Amino acid sequence: MSELNWGETLWDQWDRVQEHTDNGLEFTKKCQEFVRDRIKLEIEYAKSLRGLKKRYKLKNAEDDSANSHGAKTSIKESVRNLSRRSNTSLDDQNFSTVKAYNVFLGQLELIARDHEIVAEGLQEKVAERLKVIHKETTNNRKNLCNTATQLQHEYKEWQVVLDRNQLKYEKAAKEADAASQAFARVNEDMNATKAQVEKSRSQMNYRQDLMEKSKGDYIIAVETTNNNQHEYYHQRWPGLINQMQRCEENRIEELKSILIEHCTIHSSILPHVTSCIDTMTDTCEKINPAEDSELLMEERGNQPYPPDHVFMEYGSKAPPSNFGAHNNSTRKTKKNRKNTKVNKEGFENLPPEKRKKAFKEKIKEIEGKISIQLKARAALEEILELYSQKPELGSADAMEDSRSQIDEITQTLEKLQEELYKYQCYLAALMDKAAPEKPHIGSHLQADTVSITSSVSHISANHSGSGDSEMPPPDQLSPVEFEPTPPALTSLTATLTMKCQITKYHPQWTLCQASQWVTRVLCCTTTQHNTMTN
Repeated sequence: MSELNWGETLWDQWDRVQEHTDNGLEFTKKCQEFVRDRIKLEIEYAKSLRGLKKRYKLKNAEDDSANSHGAKTSIKESVRNLSRRSNTSLDDQNFSTVKAYNVFLGQLELIARDHEIVAEGLQEKVAERLKVIHKETTNNRKNLCNTATQLQHEYKEWQVVLDRNQLKYEKAAKEADAASQAFARVNEDMNATKAQVEKSRSQMNYRQDLMEKSKGDYIIAVETTNNNQHEYYHQRWPGLINQMQRCEENRIEELKSILIEHCTIHSSILPHVTSCIDTMTDTCEKINPAEDSELLMEERGNQPYPPDHVFMEYGSKAPPSNFGAHNNSTRKTKKNRKNTKVNKEGFENLPPEKRKKAFKEKIKEIEGKISIQLKARAALEEILELYSQKPELGSADAMEDSRSQIDEITQTLEKLQEELYKYQCYLAALMDKAAPEKPHIGSHLQADTVSITSSVSHISANHSGSGDSEMPPPDQLSPVEFEPTPPALTSLTATLTMKCQITKYHPQWTLCQASQWVTRVLCCTTTQHNTMTN
């Protein structure tokens, strides 16, 4: 609150104070309407930006290119999807100008979202607070105005009481003076009787008493009114006006805070908007006319020139010419489709760079399939482990079905490995590199499985022959009890086969106990193999 207060300087300007505070409420309401329209404008602007992007985006263009932190990767994804769904070729979408245009549209989406964030912030932190402060100020002002009306009414009542006592005193004084004059006339009248004189004196005394009483009431009324008036003009009324001043200043302080919050909300999105604009600028700087020209030549270049004309004898049939076939309609006959299918495996119909890219994508696709199959096999092995530890959860048929599925997955993995090796050879030949070493798919697994099976059978027979009801603990196994097995026995399939063989010979064993045997078997066979090698 300021050093100068309204109670001292504006004690007689109540109407002006009321007008000022009423104007303040009208101003607060005007701010409410401004923020409301601003929120509406931000929402409409965001909607208009999205509509602009939708109208001018390329056919079936993806919106994922708007990611400012991974714009390059998103553009590639967008272009790849676009080339599959629209009539525009992949190379057309790879042009640097088209990439920049797609980024422009994507950044517009982010900017539209920023304006929605501004609208949400203004609604929650500005509009709601303005509504609350307007309501509170209105209620406080109303209460103070009611209090002021009550004080003014009391002040008027004091004045009425004072005026009433004054009039009563003046009346009593006049009547007392008249009674004194009447007594004087009667007392001087020689003809007046004693009774008349006494009656006149009695009337004079009565009026004198009434006058004195009225005078006392009037004096008390004057003192009371003066005291109330002093309190009214120096305490109660200035205090009321000061309360009105505090209410008005609180409203202004809250309005100041709300307007600053309005600016803060707006400024909070500016760095991101600037980042979007910087992304647009960076993409524009990457526009390369020479690269676009090379891209076009890579797609459409290296076409043969027309052959020389040959002199033809009259009546002879002209030989067919293939020149211009690459410019004909893309419609294919059944024969063309068949030839295309034959050459599709080696991608011989593509230029070298396209073939290299196609081989890499094919290798990546096969590796993904192999990864999926490996995860599926691991899941099935976990199921078998669970069935062995808790037989009540599964049956023998369920375990057998799981084992058959593992066999099918293993066969699928072998086929995928063969296909992967084939495309790796294609790529190596195209890049003038030596072909990779062909993996022995399945052979070492089969050999290892036979070796482990015979080892398990051998140990089981020895211990059965000796009369043991159970096989010895894994730590008592000796390497000489196992046939030499190469250290390549590390695959999940061979390990699982070992577990199954052990449980076959000893059904009372769980798969968990068999796992301990497998670990010991691997260690022993590897030790024996290394000894023989040395």
